Amino acid sequence: MKLYEFILWFYVYSFLGWICETIYCSIPAKNFIKRGMLKGPVCPIYGFGSLFAITLLNKCDYKIYTIFILGLLLASILEFITSFLLEKIFNRKWWDYSKNKFNINGRVCLLNSTLFGILSVCLIKFIHPIVIFILIKIPLCIIEKITRSIVIIFVLDAGTTFFNLYQSRKGLIN
Repeated sequence: MKLYEFILWFYVYSFLGWICETIYCSIPAKNFIKRGMLKGPVCPIYGFGSLFAITLLNKCDYKIYTIFILGLLLASILEFITSFLLEKIFNRKWWDYSKNKFNINGRVCLLNSTLFGILSVCLIKFIHPIVIFILIKIPLCIIEKITRSIVIIFVLDAGTTFFNLYQSRKGLIN
């Protein structure tokens, strides 16, 4: 696998995760809820989670229930660690499942972990093969240009977001 493929997959799944999160939160609220900490339409935790799942679960011929359980565990561990780190670094919570049944410190809960298990099955069995099929149709020179552009935009977005969050944590920005 080439680096540009990995980067493009990361962005595609970060974007698809942002769409899922936004719909999941906007429907009950009956209005648009922008999800994610970045300005752009991405939730990087979905990109990282998808890359981990693809790397660990895609090469083996796992049965669906095995992908579900491993995906549930993998996503739960990633979500717990991410929640912990974001809270420690920025002194802020991005999500809190403490009102949900079967939660661990409000960082993960059984409902969302189950949904992530289902998403893992969908990713490995359906979504990723479609993404690969689409991407192999695009000429390599176009893929490389798209990837470079995405990296520049993503780095600028993440850099300014993290800088502003860190400065506001220190009380330097209101």
